[in-house]
Amino acid sequence: MKFLITYDISSPKRWRRVFKTLKNAGLNVQLSCFEVELNNTQISHLIIELQKLIDWEEDSIYFFPISDYAGGMTVKLGKNEEINESKVV
Repeated sequence: MKFLITYDISSPKRWRRVFKTLKNAGLNVQLSCFEVELNNTQISHLIIELQKLIDWEEDSIYFFPISDYAGGMTVKLGKNEEINESKVV
């Protein structure tokens, strides 16, 4: 299943750790936004890993599921960047 993951991390050190973790899991589409395609086991492991990295009082991470139908309707406006699909797990 595909997810759009966004996050707001207050500490630069924690932000880098979250960024690196998500970079290994999917495609960085914006500064604090990743698109990942993972099965149920993989997404569970990712959630557990990210829970260990954040401050529960200051940080937030959102997982938005993207249906196959909605994924085909993605619209991008602005800077033309080539997306390397091979980065998506």
